[in-house]
Amino acid sequence: MNHLSLAVRLALTAGILAAAGVAQAQTPQADNPPSSDQATPPSKSKAKTLQAVVVTGSLIRRVDAETASPVVTLDRATISNSGKPVLGDVLQQMPSISGNATNPQNNSNGGGVASPLLEAGDGASRVSLRGLGINRTLVLVNGQRMANPDINLIPPEMIERVDVLAEGASTVYGSDAIGGVVNFILRKDFKGAQFSLNDGISSHGDAQRRGFNLTAGATGDNFSIAAGLDYNKYDETLAARRKFSKQQLYLSSGSVVAAGSSSIPTGRIQVPASVASQYGCPIDPATNTANVTLAQGDGSSQADYRCRLASDTFNYAALNYIQTAQKRTNGFVLGSYNFTDSLTGFVDAFYNHTVSSGQDAPSPVGTGDGLIISSSNPINPFGVTFSHGAVPGDPNSGYNFQTRLTGAGTRVHSYTTNTGQINAGLRGNFGQESSWIWDASVNYSHTKRDQRDTNEVDIPALQAAVDAGANIFNQADPSVGDQLKNGVKTPIYVFTQSTKQAQFNASGELWDLPAGAMQLSAGALYRKQFMNYTVSDFAVLDPVSTTCQILQEACGSPGRGDFDVKEVYAETLIPLLSEQPWAQSLNLDLGIRSSNYSTTGTTTNGKIAIEWRPTADLLVRGTVSQVFRAPNLNELYDGRTLVQPNLNDPCRGLTAADLAAHQAACQFVPVNWAGNSPAQVNTFYSGAATVGATLKPEKGKSINLGLVYDPDWAPGLSTSVDFWHIYLSDTLTAIQADIVVNSCFNNASSPYCSFIHREDNTSRQPGQVFLINTPVVNLGNLSTTGIDYTLRYKIPHFDLGSVDPGNFRAGLSTSYTSTYNINATPGEPGAKTVNYAGTLSPQFGNITRWRGTVTLNWDKGNWNAQWQSRYINKLTALNADAAISGVNIPMASVIYHSIQLGYAVPSIHTRFDVGVDNLSNKLPPLVYQNGANYNVDTATYDVLGRYYWARATIKF
Repeated sequence: MNHLSLAVRLALTAGILAAAGVAQAQTPQADNPPSSDQATPPSKSKAKTLQAVVVTGSLIRRVDAETASPVVTLDRATISNSGKPVLGDVLQQMPSISGNATNPQNNSNGGGVASPLLEAGDGASRVSLRGLGINRTLVLVNGQRMANPDINLIPPEMIERVDVLAEGASTVYGSDAIGGVVNFILRKDFKGAQFSLNDGISSHGDAQRRGFNLTAGATGDNFSIAAGLDYNKYDETLAARRKFSKQQLYLSSGSVVAAGSSSIPTGRIQVPASVASQYGCPIDPATNTANVTLAQGDGSSQADYRCRLASDTFNYAALNYIQTAQKRTNGFVLGSYNFTDSLTGFVDAFYNHTVSSGQDAPSPVGTGDGLIISSSNPINPFGVTFSHGAVPGDPNSGYNFQTRLTGAGTRVHSYTTNTGQINAGLRGNFGQESSWIWDASVNYSHTKRDQRDTNEVDIPALQAAVDAGANIFNQADPSVGDQLKNGVKTPIYVFTQSTKQAQFNASGELWDLPAGAMQLSAGALYRKQFMNYTVSDFAVLDPVSTTCQILQEACGSPGRGDFDVKEVYAETLIPLLSEQPWAQSLNLDLGIRSSNYSTTGTTTNGKIAIEWRPTADLLVRGTVSQVFRAPNLNELYDGRTLVQPNLNDPCRGLTAADLAAHQAACQFVPVNWAGNSPAQVNTFYSGAATVGATLKPEKGKSINLGLVYDPDWAPGLSTSVDFWHIYLSDTLTAIQADIVVNSCFNNASSPYCSFIHREDNTSRQPGQVFLINTPVVNLGNLSTTGIDYTLRYKIPHFDLGSVDPGNFRAGLSTSYTSTYNINATPGEPGAKTVNYAGTLSPQFGNITRWRGTVTLNWDKGNWNAQWQSRYINKLTALNADAAISGVNIPMASVIYHSIQLGYAVPSIHTRFDVGVDNLSNKLPPLVYQNGANYNVDTATYDVLGRYYWARATIKF
């Protein structure tokens, strides 16, 4: 029996158990006299226990809605009014979320790069609170962490509300809760059945989505059960359907040009000056060569060629998806059964099956992938051998050849992802009169992602076809395309991860103090996490040649590892003052957590929080907590993966004296070197253990100071302001290629100089980056500060003369990022701190200073409506010019408007909702080649344009 089957069977067993409760509850009980508990009013302590709940950000059960933790809650109405079939589209629009985060608009690496970290194209949505990255935001379901934190996996009908805590919470939840926590609270006491249908389409007539949901439940005196089935489908949409993305745009030397990849079907062919001179091509003095391309004929004669121009590019962007194809099927079961008044069993389980795909242009291929075109091959008219590096015994070898196999078709990268999670246990109390309660639970989750890359080039088969006479110089000939099309394969990459956890908690009152009862919550857990990544044999990367049997970018490496963690934790709430002048209440909250990881040892972290109410309607709160993040399985055990980022090489265009001064970074670079061609260079991402290195946890502090004001003089008004600061040292990161090169450029003794490998003087391209190692390391310090402000107002009901206009509610939520300081190489010569607040960069994404949403709700009788505006402040795109280093460009602010209108028809138990997103059809600001896709930032801005949706819901 496999893991997923086990999880599903456990969920079904729980459903049977709850169903048995239904049958028992339906047995007539009229003759039974009331119990003593029903006849006797509960004691004060027992009433407090019944009302108290565990709030997100604390282990203590509280009756207070507002605590020291700044939690923003999205209730069911908010989720429903958005019209979104998946939760990722809702959560990623919150003001506290920024930076780089994957979503289904992102087709970047929708295929090609083979890595366990690959997300784009698999339909996932992740969350990056405070712009700190998806690894520093912890995603929970009812307080239990998800093994696969893709929030699109969670069926929306399963959720009662979403609590978003945007402060460090390591003492409460352990590792990863640095930027904060997203906690999905599950529904309780669902009665009846509900069925809904939804559909949507853009104003361009594409990007259609549709789906349905069925939810049913029952509740009795001693049981509760709810189950549901959810399905949604999103159509793929090509980037060519939008003007801003139909062509790759480049900002170069101050000019915007429509360009693309230098890998073109007619070839980018490096030939010696003796050949190139007949075309009048400019000769590169460093290599005494020039590039030519096919101009006419079948390529069998040198007369068929001309000089390759900078404008000779291939528009790969038009073939990317602006919305990836997605199809999800979800199921869930939530149940509880009261065995006795002091013992309850519970189970929460869900399962998701997602089929999705991304698409890339036809494969670019050439000598860098291992292809050799011999000078003796009849198809080769140039009398030189095209190869990567010199061929022994052939003095006329080592010339570069690059083309694009358009006849092989587009590369489609298909994913099938299955995820199951179950949390089951018991909870109860220590006697009827005790305030102490306990819970024990086991949690199991398992994810398997199967990735298949169609139409990846089989290099040995392509080599055989070329050796047999397939004229790769003349791809316009359909017969050649048919020959080359046979040289493709479908590699398979399978990523599996699982989590097993057992946990016990107890909480209650220790003793009474003059200001109230002192409370304690304590617990312990054991968790084991596992990952495995397999790669088809022919796609396994050779770390020496940087190639495999298929296209270089699709080469990957297996990875496998696990760790376990043992944790003990406690939190206490101490009331210091109560009902005193200028101290309606004053509470002290202390927490501590000790975590022992099998990989990094033991770390202990604490927190201190203050809650002070000088008056009944004003709360002053503050929290200082230590935070940490242990290296995850990918950061430890990922195998080598070839990534090809753009590099602004500091060795470009230097004099002989400058090169001599920076020999370590610029080895083999010729004088006045034009730079890497192409600008995308090979880098090896890998986990630390793969390269024999060790990692330690990143550590820091999270500070939050705030006010919450609920004025008595304005019923229905609530407002809050919070200042936040997060500091981290020894941050865990895959070091970037530009950091490696610049660190070595500024400091010849930098340990990163050994990571750089350039082509030597025996190459036809001396100085070209052959490989840069970019493993995960502990590197750098990060510090970010800002302010959050929220306002909610339920406007008192009023009449306009004799007209009742209905009820109105207004809300404002904003986040301001003051600083986002990064020191990438502290302690090294030339190291400096850079403030990325208000900027867009490839590494940290969109850290705009201001984000906010304004919402106005209205209801009257069977009608309701919502207007929401979302604001993203202007910012600066860094290093935006492909040819000139250090050029920054402004990006305009954006406001999106959305509306929703609903009407209920009680006679048929049905409700209808319609809505429009991006009402004004606002276009995203351009960042040209600095956008991972479509010339824009897909992690932040809407790319589909105006979007219409509708939903019908029937209850029975």
